[in-house]
Amino acid sequence: VFARARENARKANCLSNLKQIGSAAMMYAQDYDEVTVPAYFYENGSACPANLTGWWKLLESYTKNEQVKVCPSGHHTCVWGVPISYGVNALVMYRSLALFQNPADLIQFFDNGVYMEIYDPDNYADYGVVDGGYVARRHGDGFNAAFCDGHVKWIRRSNRAMWVPQ
Repeated sequence: VFARARENARKANCLSNLKQIGSAAMMYAQDYDEVTVPAYFYENGSACPANLTGWWKLLESYTKNEQVKVCPSGHHTCVWGVPISYGVNALVMYRSLALFQNPADLIQFFDNGVYMEIYDPDNYADYGVVDGGYVARRHGDGFNAAFCDGHVKWIRRSNRAMWVPQ
C-alpha cells in the first residue's frame, strides 16, 4: 500500500515536471514565431560538435529549475553530461505549430529510457521507430507525456497518430 502511494506521488511529480517542460516549450514557441523548440542546436552559432547541445538548454530560462529534467521514478540518461529522463518526438521539434492539425493529440516530450529523440528527420530509414518504442514505462505499465498544446497525461498505450503529425 505504501509502495503504491509512493509511486503515485512520483508519477504525479513526473507529470508536474513534464507540465513545466511543456509550458516552457509553449512559451518558447510564443517567443519564436510559433515554432517549436529544436531537438538539438549549436551554442554560440558555431557548428563545432563540442558546441552541440539540446532542447533542455533552450528551455532552462523558462523553467528555471534543473530538477524538472529528471523523473523521480527512474534512472535518467546522461546526455553530454546532462542528467535527463525525458525524450522528445523529433517529428514535432523545430516545426511551426500551424503545421499540426491536432496539437492536443501529438506527443512532444515523454518518459524516456534510452534515447533523447525517437526519430531523425534527416534519416527516413528510421521512420519505423516512431511508435513509442523507446518510451520508459516506469509508471505502472504506462508513461507520462506532454503534448504539443502543453497538457500532460499518463498513457498506457500510444498509437502512431500520437507521434506523427497529420
